[in-house]
Amino acid sequence: MITNLYLQSLVQINFIPVLITVFLLFFINVNFKFERHLAIRMIPCVILLLILIIMDNLDYYAYDALLPDKLHRFFAMIGYDTRIFIMVGLINIAYSRQISNKILTKITYIPAVISAFMILPCMFSDIVFHYNANGEFIRGALVFTPHITSALYMLFLFYLAFNSMRLGRYTEAVILTLCGICTIMAVLVEMIFSLRGILIGVIALDITFYYLYLHIEHFRFDNLTKVMNRESFYADAKTYGDEKITQVLSIDLNDLKRVNDTQGHAAGDKLIKNAADILRNELDNSCFLYRVGGDEFVVLCLLRSNDEVESMVERMYKKIEEAGYSLAIGWKTVTSDVSVDEAYLQADKMMYEVKAKIKAERNNK
Repeated sequence: MITNLYLQSLVQINFIPVLITVFLLFFINVNFKFERHLAIRMIPCVILLLILIIMDNLDYYAYDALLPDKLHRFFAMIGYDTRIFIMVGLINIAYSRQISNKILTKITYIPAVISAFMILPCMFSDIVFHYNANGEFIRGALVFTPHITSALYMLFLFYLAFNSMRLGRYTEAVILTLCGICTIMAVLVEMIFSLRGILIGVIALDITFYYLYLHIEHFRFDNLTKVMNRESFYADAKTYGDEKITQVLSIDLNDLKRVNDTQGHAAGDKLIKNAADILRNELDNSCFLYRVGGDEFVVLCLLRSNDEVESMVERMYKKIEEAGYSLAIGWKTVTSDVSVDEAYLQADKMMYEVKAKIKAERNNK
């Protein structure tokens, strides 16, 4: 029988997670036309969150109302699986931002699928878990399968956070780390104090926190090249300032107008995108690439030596030439006498001088 006390407990457990879920669905729907790819990746996580809320509440009710053992096992099993698949969904999104191989990102689901099959016997055997006549949870030999799987995913999440930091994505590294730590704390709090609903709320916050971060990131990047845009360049130049920025590079592609005029703008876009991919792959750590115009790029380097930047520039020229493209690079060191703004102007001037030299050499051939 559902009592007023039970309804009060139901509202307390679900109010925040349900509110967050409704907010997320509304926000994703509003931004769908701007962030279609992100929305498609996030919607399954939100749907799984709704399923988790429902299953956990049915599990709580099955315990309190002493429902049949099989029914109780089913609710608990789906709850275990759903938690893991939400985790792997978020990890898959983070992992896909660090590698471009879709097959490798899909592999992240394998442990979750194996775990789901390993706890499936709970429906017809006591080897995983079961409930006694008093509704008490009784552990079996395979009861820790989902916990071990979750621990493996948590380790991978921390690895992704570390790798994000290595790639210079410090904010994302902090967010992934906080999501992992908060989830672990929620599990411990529920276990130690025998509380309900804490983990659901934390999972809802994890999804929201990461989605909002990615939503902001979406507007910091150029749609064509996937490198940071002009607004990000100005913001980062101001944020890092003369204290951390040591070199500024101005880069301009050659032959874009000729390609647009002879082969069409689609070919020109391909030239820009391929060149941006090459430049991004040759960046040193703590160097950041921005597209500030049609075929114009800027690189900000943090705490790098001139020798390191010179070597990076040589690699860029070599790889661009191997790809059959051409560009001009000018760069300037930030010093106590040369600010970031002044270094950018001088690097830009140097770039145009290199561009003119390349044009003159072509005309003389």
